[in-house]
Amino acid sequence: MPTPEPPGLDEAEPTSTVALLYRQFGDVLIPLEDVRRAYFRNRSAERFRRALREGTIPLPIVRLDESHKGQGYICLHQLAAYIEWRARRAALQQESADCSVRHHHRLHRALIDAVPTTDPAGATRRG
Repeated sequence: MPTPEPPGLDEAEPTSTVALLYRQFGDVLIPLEDVRRAYFRNRSAERFRRALREGTIPLPIVRLDESHKGQGYICLHQLAAYIEWRARRAALQQESADCSVRHHHRLHRALIDAVPTTDPAGATRRG
């Protein structure tokens, strides 16, 4: 059974980070453990939750009720923005660390511009 497209996603941009995450997880709210397994396997469940609480991983935990024992989620749009931020940051750090990349300015610019940017409203734009 095919995974439905999330509401409001334009099919003209099927490779946006939001669209790819939606295909992977199938919902706008992703359970914490699913995010940990997909992207933070190096951390135990408790260390992952601690990193979220302390802001080491700056993703807010969404709860649909007021209970702290309730299921915690990560919003798909915030996860997309975080992934894009980390990718852009990695490309920028490579520029300062690797002199050979500076000689290939067009390549370096393309690496940075290849990372889409998800704005808070959920729309994705390039560079």
